Amino acid sequence: MEHTSRRRLLAAVGFGTSLTALSAGCLDTLSENETDESNEPDDSSASSMTPLERWVPASGSAELLFHYRDLTAVRRYEDDLQAAVVEDVPTVPDVEGGEIVEQLTDDKSAVESVLRFGSEGVAGNVVVVAGSFDPDAVDAESKSAAGEFEILERDGVSVAISAETVVVSPDDGADLDAILAAGVEGTNRRVDEHEHFAQLTECVGESTFLWGEYEGDADGTGVAFSLSVGSDTSTAVYADADRADEFEEMISDRFEDVTVEVDGNVVVATRTVPTEEYEYQDLFAERGSEPTRPRAGVSIDSDSSDRTVTMSYISRSEADRLEISDESGNEDEMTEVGQTITFEYETGASGELTVVAVGGETETVVAAYSYSF
Repeated sequence: MEHTSRRRLLAAVGFGTSLTALSAGCLDTLSENETDESNEPDDSSASSMTPLERWVPASGSAELLFHYRDLTAVRRYEDDLQAAVVEDVPTVPDVEGGEIVEQLTDDKSAVESVLRFGSEGVAGNVVVVAGSFDPDAVDAESKSAAGEFEILERDGVSVAISAETVVVSPDDGADLDAILAAGVEGTNRRVDEHEHFAQLTECVGESTFLWGEYEGDADGTGVAFSLSVGSDTSTAVYADADRADEFEEMISDRFEDVTVEVDGNVVVATRTVPTEEYEYQDLFAERGSEPTRPRAGVSIDSDSSDRTVTMSYISRSEADRLEISDESGNEDEMTEVGQTITFEYETGASGELTVVAVGGETETVVAAYSYSF
């Protein structure tokens, strides 16, 4: 049986009243379900796409963090939510160039949604804000035009402004032209060119709040957590892609009213709770202050006939080496992607095998496997 480890963005999920999750861990490979392979731009479909599907270009960082909040939905259900929730949800993005959004409107209620994505910072360094804006509210110096957008360059930050959208991208973010091409022209979107990213966005669908992470190319890996707020109940969805049976058992044991669906190598757990009990928590709030964690992908294959467990080093990021050990006294390490190590066992041996990614002085457990022969 083969198990694929991953760096968990959401290492622990609570589908309870606080709907909390923690950050850390190694990513998994999404299932091989086919998606539409057509890369032809379709401008007419933009209105039916989620902001995450529409605005993220195929180019840019291989590791993609993303966070979305639908402020219109929060206001729509303001009377059903706890007062603290409405107060806790940020309206204006807290990023470089974010103060420009405040200059474009006198009323924060004009901001309808905020999407952040990229590889840096708390939840990504690019911001796409939807709402009603006055492009003339900022000074006209250094402005240029790109279709309906006016472009400003300030202190290493590029800002595109239209009456309905503001895009902020610093020097270390995705190229502004690529973002606009994806969002406006429908060309070179990541959702079109990376089939596993498309699959992940389909799993979580339209959301009031969304947190997630994706890494790699068309066959990349990812995990996401979303919440859709309604007048009476709110529905949380956690899209996982590792060890389907284990994840399903863990969720089922922990919660009585959770629905778990398994499609190939993808697991989607769903739970509905009373909206009045929901408490807002930014699942990426602590990420900016944490050191960069080493990450790695490892496949683990056990063979009961000859009592062996084989580990293969699949991928890495910020990892200098992998340290493997078990409760039977075996120890070894791998330093290069592509390496394979096999542990042999005596009849009756049992215990847990652990794989730890080491990068500098930081360590992360990227895989744990229970063996019994």
